[in-house]
Amino acid sequence: MEPSIADLFAVETRLAELERDVDAVRDDGQKDWFCSNFMWLPLNTRLRLIVGVARVPQPGDEQRRELYESRAYELVFAYLSRRLPPCRNCGCRRFLALRSTGS
Repeated sequence: MEPSIADLFAVETRLAELERDVDAVRDDGQKDWFCSNFMWLPLNTRLRLIVGVARVPQPGDEQRRELYESRAYELVFAYLSRRLPPCRNCGCRRFLALRSTGS
Protein backbone atom coordinates (compact mmCIF):
# COMPACT_ATOMS: atom_id res chain seq x y z
CA MET A 1 0.00 0.00 0.00
CA GLU A 2 1.22 3.47 -0.89
CA PRO A 3 2.04 5.70 2.11
CA SER A 4 0.13 8.93 2.64
CA ILE A 5 1.62 12.33 3.43
CA ALA A 6 0.66 11.75 7.07
CA ASP A 7 2.43 8.37 7.06
CA LEU A 8 5.62 9.89 5.63
CA PHE A 9 5.60 12.77 8.11
CA ALA A 10 5.05 10.30 10.97
CA VAL A 11 8.12 8.20 10.12
CA GLU A 12 10.43 11.03 9.00
CA THR A 13 10.34 13.88 11.50
CA ARG A 14 12.66 16.10 9.44
CA LEU A 15 9.78 16.63 7.02
CA ALA A 16 7.98 18.71 9.67
CA GLU A 17 11.00 21.01 9.94
CA LEU A 18 11.10 21.36 6.17
CA GLU A 19 7.36 22.12 6.15
CA ARG A 20 7.91 24.91 8.70
CA ASP A 21 10.63 26.39 6.51
CA VAL A 22 8.37 26.24 3.45
CA ASP A 23 5.56 27.92 5.40
CA ALA A 24 7.96 30.67 6.49
CA VAL A 25 8.55 31.78 2.88
CA ARG A 26 6.74 35.04 2.26
CA ASP A 27 6.30 37.40 -0.64
CA ASP A 28 6.58 40.62 1.34
CA GLY A 29 5.96 42.75 -1.75
CA GLN A 30 9.15 44.79 -1.17
CA LYS A 31 10.64 43.78 -4.53
CA ASP A 32 8.86 44.25 -7.82
CA TRP A 33 8.98 40.46 -8.32
CA PHE A 34 8.81 37.21 -6.38
CA CYS A 35 9.82 33.79 -7.72
CA SER A 36 8.43 30.79 -5.89
CA ASN A 37 10.63 28.46 -7.94
CA PHE A 38 13.78 30.31 -6.87
CA MET A 39 12.75 29.96 -3.22
CA TRP A 40 11.90 26.28 -3.73
CA LEU A 41 15.33 25.24 -5.07
CA PRO A 42 17.23 25.00 -1.73
CA LEU A 43 14.18 23.51 -0.02
CA ASN A 44 13.88 20.86 -2.71
CA THR A 45 17.57 20.01 -2.32
CA ARG A 46 16.92 19.31 1.35
CA LEU A 47 13.80 17.30 0.47
CA ARG A 48 15.77 15.09 -1.93
CA LEU A 49 18.16 14.15 0.89
CA ILE A 50 15.27 13.29 3.23
CA VAL A 51 12.96 11.26 1.01
CA GLY A 52 13.23 9.54 -2.36
CA VAL A 53 16.00 7.80 -4.27
CA ALA A 54 18.68 10.32 -3.13
CA ARG A 55 17.82 9.91 0.58
CA VAL A 56 20.86 9.86 2.83
CA PRO A 57 20.61 6.60 4.78
CA GLN A 58 19.63 6.87 8.44
CA PRO A 59 19.73 4.35 11.31
CA GLY A 60 16.60 2.21 11.25
CA ASP A 61 15.94 2.69 7.54
CA GLU A 62 15.62 -1.05 7.01
CA GLN A 63 12.11 -0.67 8.47
CA ARG A 64 11.34 2.44 6.39
CA ARG A 65 11.93 1.41 2.78
CA GLU A 66 9.04 3.66 1.65
CA LEU A 67 11.24 6.70 2.35
CA TYR A 68 13.49 5.68 -0.57
CA GLU A 69 10.71 5.43 -3.13
CA SER A 70 10.38 8.04 -5.86
CA ARG A 71 6.60 8.08 -5.35
CA ALA A 72 7.14 9.19 -1.74
CA TYR A 73 9.33 12.05 -2.99
CA GLU A 74 6.68 13.03 -5.55
CA LEU A 75 3.94 13.10 -2.90
CA VAL A 76 5.91 15.30 -0.51
CA PHE A 77 7.17 17.50 -3.38
CA ALA A 78 3.60 18.21 -4.51
CA TYR A 79 2.39 18.78 -0.95
CA LEU A 80 5.17 21.18 0.06
CA SER A 81 5.68 23.08 -3.20
CA ARG A 82 1.98 24.02 -3.30
CA ARG A 83 2.36 25.71 0.09
CA LEU A 84 4.65 28.41 -1.33
CA PRO A 85 3.31 31.81 -2.40
CA PRO A 86 2.73 32.10 -6.16
CA CYS A 87 5.26 33.66 -8.51
CA ARG A 88 4.73 37.37 -9.19
CA ASN A 89 6.29 39.31 -12.09
CA CYS A 90 9.19 36.86 -12.39
CA GLY A 91 10.66 35.11 -15.39
CA CYS A 92 8.42 32.09 -14.76
CA ARG A 93 5.31 34.17 -15.42
CA ARG A 94 6.85 35.83 -18.47
CA PHE A 95 7.85 32.45 -19.88
CA LEU A 96 4.32 31.09 -19.41
CA ALA A 97 2.84 34.17 -21.07
CA LEU A 98 5.16 33.85 -24.06
CA ARG A 99 4.51 30.14 -24.35
CA SER A 100 0.75 30.62 -24.31
CA THR A 101 0.90 33.16 -27.16
CA GLY A 102 3.06 30.85 -29.26
CA SER A 103 5.87 33.44 -29.60
